[in-house]
Amino acid sequence: MSKLWPQLEAQRIVQRFPHTSPYLLETGFGPSGHPHMGTVGEVVRTHYVALALAELGKESRLLVYSDDMDGLRKIPVNIDAPWLEEHLGKPVSAIPDPYGCCPSYSAHMNGELLAMLDDTGIPYEFVSATAEYKKGTFNQVLQLALVRCQQILNVILPTLRPENRPGWFPIMPICENCGQVNTTKVLGYDAEQATVQYSCSEGLKGAVGCGYCGSQSIGDGRSKFGWKADWGARWAVLGINYEMYGKDLIESAKLSKQIAKILGGSAPVDMFYEMFLDESGRKISKSVGKGLTVENFTRWGTPEALNYMMFKNPRQQKKLSSETVLQYMDEAVKLTEADPEYKYIYFAGSRPQVPIVYSDLINIVSAVGVTDPEVLREFIGEVYGPEVQENWGYVKTLLAPALNYYADFILPQRQFPVLSPEENLLLDAFLALIRRETEAEALQTGVYDIARENAISPKDFFRLLYQVLLGKPSGPRIGSFVQQMGADRISGLIEKHRK
Repeated sequence: MSKLWPQLEAQRIVQRFPHTSPYLLETGFGPSGHPHMGTVGEVVRTHYVALALAELGKESRLLVYSDDMDGLRKIPVNIDAPWLEEHLGKPVSAIPDPYGCCPSYSAHMNGELLAMLDDTGIPYEFVSATAEYKKGTFNQVLQLALVRCQQILNVILPTLRPENRPGWFPIMPICENCGQVNTTKVLGYDAEQATVQYSCSEGLKGAVGCGYCGSQSIGDGRSKFGWKADWGARWAVLGINYEMYGKDLIESAKLSKQIAKILGGSAPVDMFYEMFLDESGRKISKSVGKGLTVENFTRWGTPEALNYMMFKNPRQQKKLSSETVLQYMDEAVKLTEADPEYKYIYFAGSRPQVPIVYSDLINIVSAVGVTDPEVLREFIGEVYGPEVQENWGYVKTLLAPALNYYADFILPQRQFPVLSPEENLLLDAFLALIRRETEAEALQTGVYDIARENAISPKDFFRLLYQVLLGKPSGPRIGSFVQQMGADRISGLIEKHRK
């Protein structure tokens, strides 16, 4: 039996670091904006690797590292706080919270992420870059970077545009006058004393240096590594064994592996994944806020469906839309304990098997137009049998998001047609069909026969049936739907909308 991708990743980790315990698995978060599904997805996927390591009898720790010492480059369009303009260029951990409820800008964004992660039940350890820099975790490697500065430059400079090479330096001091980090320029350094001379004279987008010149120690939070050196330094200092990242960071990861070695560490086992796209096909951005978020997804689906989406084909782009929720909800519900993915998707606990999936519930609600769970309980029980009643607690966890889906996506778009005489004749033939046939395949074939006999394309006839029954142009397989709902209910729906 072929192994699942987390199991293959776990094997790679053990082969690279056979004597390490526990393994350190890292994920990164840039709190310059609100976290989104991709942020949480990286943690969920890394947790799958931790589970696979546990299958091999190996312990691991999952670190969620926040780059909260990075400078704010722009105001996200989904944050209404124009006064942030005066704080551009400062570390996000040194900027006030635009919502006024947390100690800082980054504390707010970090808090949002941690709330999302807590909902998943995944064990993790949160690491703040600001806290680590300030307590001296990076002091020695910062000094080593000065000692080996030329080696770092030899790696990084060829990757920069020619106009960006002059003055580039791996360490960014924080101006002791204005507190900005994106506007400082290193003029000289003393590796033995671990100090830099700098000027706050640069401009980056909306941030403008204050003009101050000074000299200061690079340790204890007075400076940080620039992006192209920071990732590798982190791997070296923390001893990271595994990290995955988006496809857009492949080249950065290659550089970081070299930097980690220059700074006395080793590169972790790594894996890239494809990006999530919004409905227009663009990459989701935490600054713009387009596309599904975890909050939106869990309004319409269960955490297990989200888990399954993160698990399936991580190197395949996924466009997030209402149809995405339908797809992964149904696939997750259909999983059984015999499926090898089950223990990963349902890592928080198993659930009962029921003869119904998410799209069935949405189709029933669409057909009957009832949203009261207790009324639906009786109806669904009649259609799907006693197993639904026996496991109603679980079915309700599917029904609640299904009702939200119906309210958000289906109800506003419902349109029942004004029928022509020809269409009424087609419906009469369909009613006769469902009275004489009870099997799903015979019903499905019968629809094709009616279309052929009346010189109408099957596609158009199916669309008519869906529009009359559900108020939308598409739906479930007609034969199975009629068999599940029963001829009397289907007849009632048709007569209701013929009036």
